[in-house]
Amino acid sequence: MHNPIHKSILRRSLENIASILLMIVMVFFAALALTALIIFVEEVITFIVKGRLINTYTNVYGNAVGVVGWHFLIVFFIVAYWSLLDVFHPLVYQGEYDTAQYLKK
Repeated sequence: MHNPIHKSILRRSLENIASILLMIVMVFFAALALTALIIFVEEVITFIVKGRLINTYTNVYGNAVGVVGWHFLIVFFIVAYWSLLDVFHPLVYQGEYDTAQYLKK
């Protein structure tokens, strides 16, 4: 027979793995959306200032994919950092969260 403590540890480990996977997927899509928003805002500003749309990521160096990639990575890691803090280290002060509801059998 399995010890109840081992089941609890296994369940908590699986929940943490599921949380990490879900967080990575959600952070990926959030970073994708924020990167698209940054590109859109830059295009609008360029349109307002220059009066025409230009591709701000095609420059003389030809590194458009690199620029978009760096935008994405920077946003991804910033959002991932705050998501990790929120998911695995929630800010709950001692005595403010009723843990007794989870300890009842």
